[in-house]
Amino acid sequence: NTMSVTEISLNLHSRSSTNSNTVLLRDARTQKKASSIIDESLEKQKREDTSRLKILLLGGADAGKSTILKQMRIQYMNGFKAEEMHSFKKYLRLNLFQICHVIAMGVHECIPKIFDFEKDILDRFSEGISWIVDIDVEKEVQFLNTFMKLDCVRSFMELHPNHPSLPDNAHYYIPHVSSLLAEDYIPTPEDILHLRIPTADVNEINFTFSTSAIRLIDVGGQKTYRKKWIHFFDGVAAVLFVASMAAYDQPLDAVDATIKPVLYKDLFTEDEIKKPKVVNRLRDSAHLFGEMLRSKFLTSAAFILFLNKVSKFPRFWP
Repeated sequence: NTMSVTEISLNLHSRSSTNSNTVLLRDARTQKKASSIIDESLEKQKREDTSRLKILLLGGADAGKSTILKQMRIQYMNGFKAEEMHSFKKYLRLNLFQICHVIAMGVHECIPKIFDFEKDILDRFSEGISWIVDIDVEKEVQFLNTFMKLDCVRSFMELHPNHPSLPDNAHYYIPHVSSLLAEDYIPTPEDILHLRIPTADVNEINFTFSTSAIRLIDVGGQKTYRKKWIHFFDGVAAVLFVASMAAYDQPLDAVDATIKPVLYKDLFTEDEIKKPKVVNRLRDSAHLFGEMLRSKFLTSAAFILFLNKVSKFPRFWP
């Protein structure tokens, strides 16, 4: 029963073809099963998105939208992860440098007597904060602690505690600078809430309030990001528009990337009263709110106006 070479070859080819078909069939079934799982997952996600109330956080830059988002995380979710808490220390030092920069400018404007030994570090902070890129963390801490102990800085904070250029979080951080900069410092939720981190991307959280599933979306408030807002208007149940009352005496920066420190002499000059050259930030918020109310894409959405930072707004009544 000797088989010829040709018969052996045909037999092997037949077996190989059968095995190949079996493998292909098995792969096809696996792919179909994977495809079904993906389709079911997408459908489930779609149902969940439909059942959630989509709320947009809108408003101008530095209005406090991101703070509201963080408050929702603390109140209705599990707060912040350990790695997030660690990264906040870097942003904290950056915030403190920004505060020191504004104070240094204010000292030059408002404090007539500055000791010679204070001028070098004061001038360094007045120029900006880009120089911190070239120093290590230990040097950063040293510079910040030294600056806060200057007599001219203390005089400025005592005489001008409500200077319009001071960031909103200055009075929270300044009394605790030494402990905040300690190596073993662990930020509290309250510390994190006061951090100013400009929103450079879309931030979204999902949580449950009472019996409702909420999808809260925070988009950047800077002018460069406002054109992208329209991409999130579909299916919006409500718009939570945040306006900062602390912006009543602050101008809108030309590029609106950061809040530019303002000197008293720059606020209301005679030329600006006759012919305004600077857009007031609170007026900009009011104008932006009107645009959103008139948007044809948000006709079915409810609007909530949240007046934030009211404590920074002067009261002229008893």
